[in-house]
Formats: sequence, C-alpha cells, structure tokens
Amino acid sequence: MIFSPGCSYAEPPTIQASAAILVDAVTGKVLYERNADLKRPPASTTKIMTAILLIENTQENDEIVASKKASEADGSSLHLLPGEKVTSRNLLFALMLRSANDGCIAAAEKIAASEEAFAKLMTKKAHDIGALDTIYRNCNGLNDPPNVTTARDLATMTRYAIRYPRFNEAAGSKFFLVDRSIDKEDRHLRNHAKFLWKFPGADGIKTGYTVPAGHCFVGSVTKNGWRLISVVLNSPDWMAETSELMQYGFNRYERHEAASAGKVLARASVTSGVKNQVGAVTSSPVYYVAPRGDHSVATLITVMRNMRAPIRAGDVVGAVEVWQDGERTASYPLVADRAVKPSLMANLNRSGWIRYLLLILFGSVVFIYGRKITKNSRISRRRFAALMREADRAGQGYRQWSEGDRSGDKGEPAER
Repeated sequence: MIFSPGCSYAEPPTIQASAAILVDAVTGKVLYERNADLKRPPASTTKIMTAILLIENTQENDEIVASKKASEADGSSLHLLPGEKVTSRNLLFALMLRSANDGCIAAAEKIAASEEAFAKLMTKKAHDIGALDTIYRNCNGLNDPPNVTTARDLATMTRYAIRYPRFNEAAGSKFFLVDRSIDKEDRHLRNHAKFLWKFPGADGIKTGYTVPAGHCFVGSVTKNGWRLISVVLNSPDWMAETSELMQYGFNRYERHEAASAGKVLARASVTSGVKNQVGAVTSSPVYYVAPRGDHSVATLITVMRNMRAPIRAGDVVGAVEVWQDGERTASYPLVADRAVKPSLMANLNRSGWIRYLLLILFGSVVFIYGRKITKNSRISRRRFAALMREADRAGQGYRQWSEGDRSGDKGEPAER
C-alpha cells in the first residue's frame, strides 16, 4: 500500500499485527497502540540495539576483524571471511541495510570480546533507556529464547537511536557501497526495507523476520519536519500496516509549538556565583501533539535544580514538562543561557586560599591579643613592684620608729 493523500484516516486503522504502536519521535506521545506491551521475539529489529552500541563504542574508522565464528553465522550475511577487516562505518551500513548477522558477531566481539557478554550489554542498555521488557540473548535476533522485546520497547530504543546522525544516515539509506579488505566483489548493499521506496518521507528503519517472530518492521517517516515512528510485530502485511499507521498519525494529529528554542522559561538559583540566578532555556522548540481541531493548550511546568557556580552556557539546569489533560506527555531539558563564574570568596575557597587567610587572621588576632596581654602583664608587674617597694619603705620606717621608741624609754628618768 502506498501513501494516498485523499484518505482521511480519522478513525484508527484496523491492524492485524500481533503488536503495534505509533509514537511521536520527539515526545514519545503514543498516537496508536495495539498490544504494545506483548512480549514477542525481536528478529532483526535486534540490530537497532546492536547499532546503538556499535556507534557508542567505536569510531567510524575503527577496524573490525571478522573471526571464524562470525564468518559462520547463519541467515543474512555480508559473507565475511575469517580475518577480513571492515571499518565500523561500513559495518553499520551492513547491519542496517543487509541485516548482516556475521557483521553483528564481529561487532560484538570487537566491543565485548564475546557475543554472550555483548548480549548482556545490550540488555543493560535497553533497560537503562527505559525498554524494561526487553531481553537479548544474541546480537542479531536469531531465535534464541528468551530473546524478547515489545512494540513499546522498540519505539523507545528507536527514539534513542535516532539522536545519532550516524544511525539516521544508515537507517535511511537505500544503497551503500561497502569498502572491505578481502572480498572485493560483494560490496553493493540494497536496503531490505522496501517501505523507503513506497512512502513519501520514509527514512527508516529496520525490517526483521524469523519463523517465531513473523514479519516485523520499525518504520519512520518525516513530514514537514515532524517525525513519527511505528512498530508492527508479526504482521500479515508489514508494509501496508505501517503505511496505514503513518497516514492515520499525520492525518489525525498535528504538532504544535509551545515554546521556541532559546526562550527563557525559568530561572535557576545559583550559589557561590557572581550572580545568584541564570536563565533556563531549551536548545530546541518545545512541541506537543494533539488531535486536529483540538484547541486546548498544553501546560508547561518547569522543574529546576539547585546549581552551584561555576556554570557553563549549555549546562543542564532543569527540565520543562509538557502536560495535556492531566498527563505528562513530554519532557525537555533546560540549559543555562549563559555562564556564571564563581564569586571571589568561592574561588578563594576552591583554591584553598580561604584557609590560609583564616589562619593568617587567627594568627594576627592571637599575636595582637598576646602582645596586649604581655604589655598588660608588664604594667601589672611594674605596679606590683612599685607597691612592694612602697610597702618595703613603709616597713623600714616602722621598724626605725619602733627601735627609736624603745631606746627613749631606757634613757629618760621617770617622773615622780
């Protein structure tokens, strides 16, 4: 089924896939879902997570060497030979366009030394970004229970993956010419996702098929700058159902801008800085999605952090949440609109000089007070010595008087 602008799709489509979901790529708002939390085998949609870890753990020009185990992988393949070298960039395109299972194993062994260890990293990464019902046992999606995921988890992981330009480039490419070290003949890749040719604005993302999983597809379409992501698992006609979901999403809903990029939405308190506040802005416009004709306005609520200088322009200082009908539908980070330098006292404290100043101040007080005590002590000692001398003179006078009195008694006759 191809895109038909004349269809209104005001009512949700009838989807036969075992599980399906349609979400706004930026906010994650769910526009349609069917059994979105049903656990299903992931098939080659697994390679979305393999690609994420390949991007995050290697540089584009890093060489990856195929092992004997990689060269013996079943299913879709780049037909790597043992010892063959491929760059990370070329391997990424092989994963996304040809769904190369041998390339997945080569990537896993490069990053984690073994496929088993890599599968654990995949599961941990999935849980870290919110895909909590996903468990990976291998890196390529071949049947290996309990290899499971859900439509909702795949949408979550895809929304995370499209933050990387490298991922978007590979996922949206129809063709690619691989540069490889040994097999110089098998170089031309053609994307398995025929949806890229059939739907205007289609830019990905990944097909998948095994007998237990059925036909699966994670799709993406961007129209007038607005991107939607869909997932169908075990679909009887994955391309037609993806088209129906996309048409329903774009015709039933519209995107609104609640705040422009760079607009100060709040102010974060700053301690130990030359200023006690910094403006909080978003680096991208704040959007929300609502049914067409729905004129209700979304509510923006800011949640701020307590910040301490120094702060650089662009540092995250909080978040702005978008609320619709009592439900939080999106959250955007808020960043500082300018730098805030530490105050003089904060700088002194950070450098340790405040301790030295306090020690100097304390020493000065002790010195001054000590001198005063010493001076007062000398004055007291002089006064005491003077008093003692006075007392001594007074004592000597008394003794002289006393001795003279006694001698007079003896020399004068008594009166008769």
